[in-house]
Amino acid sequence: MGGSVWRHRAALLAGTACLLAAGAVEAQPTHPKPLTEGGAAAQLSLGRIVVSAGAEKVAIDTPQAVTALDQDDIDQAQATTVGDLLEAIPGVSAVGGVSALGQGFNIRGLGTGLADSDSRILTQIDGVTKFYEQYRMGALFTEPELYKRVEVLRGPASSTLYGAGALAGVINFTTKDASDFLTEGDRFALRLRGGYETNSNGRFGSAIAAVKPAGNLDLLAVYTTRRADHYESGDGRTVIPSNATSDSYLVKGRYNFGGDKGHSLWASYQNWLSDSVQIYDQAEAFGTTPVRRKVDDVTSVIGYENDFGGSKLFDLKAQISFANSKVEQRETTFLPGVTYSEFSYKTRQARIENTSRFDIGPDWTGFLFVGLQAYQQERRNPRTTAAGTITPGAATHPEGDMDKYGAFAQAELIWSDKLTIIPGVRVDKTRLKPGAGVTTRTVVEDTAASPKLAVMYAITDQVSVFGSVARTVRMPVLDEIYSRTSAAASNFNLNLKPEESDNFEVGATLSLDGVFTPRDAVRVKATAFRNDVSNLITRGTAGAPYFVNVGESRFGGIEIEAEYASRGLFARAGLAMIDGDNQITGLPLNTIPADELDLTVGYRLAERGITLGWRGEFAADQEEVATPSLRTGGYGVHNLFLTWKAQEGTLEGLEVRLAVDNLLDKQFRRHLSSLDAEGRTFKVSLARTF
Repeated sequence: MGGSVWRHRAALLAGTACLLAAGAVEAQPTHPKPLTEGGAAAQLSLGRIVVSAGAEKVAIDTPQAVTALDQDDIDQAQATTVGDLLEAIPGVSAVGGVSALGQGFNIRGLGTGLADSDSRILTQIDGVTKFYEQYRMGALFTEPELYKRVEVLRGPASSTLYGAGALAGVINFTTKDASDFLTEGDRFALRLRGGYETNSNGRFGSAIAAVKPAGNLDLLAVYTTRRADHYESGDGRTVIPSNATSDSYLVKGRYNFGGDKGHSLWASYQNWLSDSVQIYDQAEAFGTTPVRRKVDDVTSVIGYENDFGGSKLFDLKAQISFANSKVEQRETTFLPGVTYSEFSYKTRQARIENTSRFDIGPDWTGFLFVGLQAYQQERRNPRTTAAGTITPGAATHPEGDMDKYGAFAQAELIWSDKLTIIPGVRVDKTRLKPGAGVTTRTVVEDTAASPKLAVMYAITDQVSVFGSVARTVRMPVLDEIYSRTSAAASNFNLNLKPEESDNFEVGATLSLDGVFTPRDAVRVKATAFRNDVSNLITRGTAGAPYFVNVGESRFGGIEIEAEYASRGLFARAGLAMIDGDNQITGLPLNTIPADELDLTVGYRLAERGITLGWRGEFAADQEEVATPSLRTGGYGVHNLFLTWKAQEGTLEGLEVRLAVDNLLDKQFRRHLSSLDAEGRTFKVSLARTF
């Protein structure tokens, strides 16, 4: 690796160290880890409860790299897309599409920029797995305003609870609930929010109504609308296509019943719609050809929960769901003779799981999670010709059906709040069946087991160490098995091998209270990982099957999250440095993000309801790529933010958020993005809860 890369890395590490140095000097080692509720530690994201990694625990005490964003984080970002929410999380990047129409993700170097969806990353909304695959389209179509919580679990150990093949990790989105807006005794609440950003002439509005018609029934309705033109990059050029047009709806309800209200039946339905003319591609074969795309994305789920009166043996959760991501393309002049084409994924899913708690002797506590999952997917791609003839899917978007079934078990053994041991195993089976237009009728089946073991040990109240080993298998999807170069070709790959990942992680945490004042706190979590992936699936060269296995690849790196909080001052740092190589050729992989450091420093005037601060995003040059044309330069971007929440009087409930992104109008492109980033933009949003 070149010396320039290491100089950048040294600078990034130095920046992180600046945040930590002061705290380590004067810390009192005898302070207990937690502060009382409402203290500085309560403001730290590493102190938030994580609900997606097994037994509920704070993030810093989880033997895995995990980040939780709460409602205030989501509101503060004033995000146009969900990708905007995740950019500051170490090891996570938004990649893909040619516009804001859908989002793809990359975690720790896994995640492509072509198909944008990647089954190596599991994305879930209220427990419903979302999946979409289309060339240069996003994988996830949704609206940030619908969510109150986002949890990102990095690394293959996430596969145990969520599904085979999460080689990179899991992203869980939790939608808002009526109870988030109804204070005690309220029967009705209304929240209105609107925003504007200057660069793209972006307009946003939302209305949220929460109702409690009975003591055990909560109802929520959300509507959002978003409109934005193409934005300008830092050098003043219009970036096409960067426009966004969308409307979304969410309806959700929860009914509690039983003598102790320990039974709960809940349901939600959300719909994301967009219809706009976009540019199909800025480069390669199609130049600047426009295409009209209409997106209709539906997620619906019915769930049931029963804690069996507080029983230790039974705490049951079950849900069934239906999801459909559909894209209709019209005015497709770049496809001769085709006037209309449709790309859709329909899925039906079911999941049931139970949590048991055991007291094992005087010092041991145990949890056992067991569950079953079923997943059925239909991929369709009908096309209509100028003569009105309907034909089956294109060669590179083969139609077909996938059935997937899984069973999992994970235990958590905790000794005296010092030692945590988490073994787990998952077994999955898939069955792929080709659809209309595929020239083979061969059904492909695979079965895989994915075990893991994680351990965390508290050396003192301030210092803990952790480590894990996980083996995860990702079985091929329909696109990879049945895709071919043309309708007449037969270069699909029925013998494609599943990807196998062996992941190793070690890390340490630091928790210090009373560093400079009796009420401040420092939290640090550092993780080093190595992920060896064999049979990595990628596109083949000319004359080869459309998808092939490329042998051995290795991903490795470090991630550091650090935070400081006092009564007023707060600071956060997130650092990720990741490498990835093809172990057969020795060449670096093209999907590795640039080394990046994110810093935030701010101050809260709690009695006035004011929060203000600065956020910096700093990335090194990324020259370690196999394709020289994909190299990108480093950059530093500065952002400012200010929030005011009225505390009393007639304006109580009013929130005003101001921000300036890319303050210095920097021209840059994030390494895994296909578009230049937005130049300087001023943002404002107003919200009022009645």
